[in-house]
Amino acid sequence: MNFLGSDRKKLRKAILSAYPDPGDLEIMVNEELGENLHAIAGGGQLNQVVFNVIKWAETKGKLERLIMAAYDANSGNSDLKEFYHYIIEKKFILNPISGESSVNIGPDIEWLGPTENVQLETYLQPEPEFLDAIFFKRAVENLASVCRIEISSQRTRGTGVLIANRLVLTNYHVLESKNNADIKTNALNAILHFGYFSSDSKNESEGQIFKLDREQPILNFSPTEKLDYVLLQVEEDIVQAIPSKGIQPARWNASNLPVTGKGITLVQHPKGDTMKVCISRDGITGVYQERGLIQYVSKTEPGSSGSPCFDENWNLVALHHAQRDRMFSSIRGTIREGVLFNSIYQEIKSYLINEI
Repeated sequence: MNFLGSDRKKLRKAILSAYPDPGDLEIMVNEELGENLHAIAGGGQLNQVVFNVIKWAETKGKLERLIMAAYDANSGNSDLKEFYHYIIEKKFILNPISGESSVNIGPDIEWLGPTENVQLETYLQPEPEFLDAIFFKRAVENLASVCRIEISSQRTRGTGVLIANRLVLTNYHVLESKNNADIKTNALNAILHFGYFSSDSKNESEGQIFKLDREQPILNFSPTEKLDYVLLQVEEDIVQAIPSKGIQPARWNASNLPVTGKGITLVQHPKGDTMKVCISRDGITGVYQERGLIQYVSKTEPGSSGSPCFDENWNLVALHHAQRDRMFSSIRGTIREGVLFNSIYQEIKSYLINEI
């Protein structure tokens, strides 16, 4: 279970709400988990005891069992019920088997899989939502805006996105030098490969290759420690390829902001590979407009830097720029971060005045 610090805090408060009497907590732990409360959590204030119970459950790999046991023993508590539905149904088992009535369609089914709760917890996966066909139509349109960026002299590969006829966004750090060359030199050596897909024969498709404008390859930028973007100007030849060669700018609306808990889709060239798409229906963990940042759990790899992040309507909302492995108590997870397009737009809007 990918259990974050905020989830742990919510669980602690929910258990305290459901079991304000230490005696009731002791009964639940004994009858539902078969454990001695004092042995696994020690004594002291109830808040500390509950914290220790959660820590014990994480260490023993019994976190799911603790959540289900606490809920089963006091499903009427509103705080615990809210937490249970959030963690178990939304994040892990969207439609668990239960005693609630449901609509039966078609012939009866002889279930041949596991029947124990613990087995079902790990077996059942979230049930995908229906996606309107327009989602895929817009997907195809926006894939045509993404390119792989390669700087052979730096052994660097990244991802970029076309936001206007000759304008491509990527991360500043993609162009940063590894041998003391300035970013303009690296930009002049950059190759942009649009339509870099796997073909039906599983080979790489040819796509379209462009370089940057020889006079003014860089129009604007913000260094890595700030907004980490660079606005590139592509050579004029790309104008003839829009849309005759299947290239077109991404859809964007500068006033659109992503929403915590909603979906986000990253289109990328991980490890310099052919184009890949990572779709998450609830992957956004936080939006921090005052810092110009968004954080999410969608999968990325080296080479994904500069990848466009799209919201559920396929509007460009951010530019992916970082990922880090991080320890959260006893759990290791990978966190990802992007720069809000809304923040970048404030610095480049003069170049997009005819694109609004």
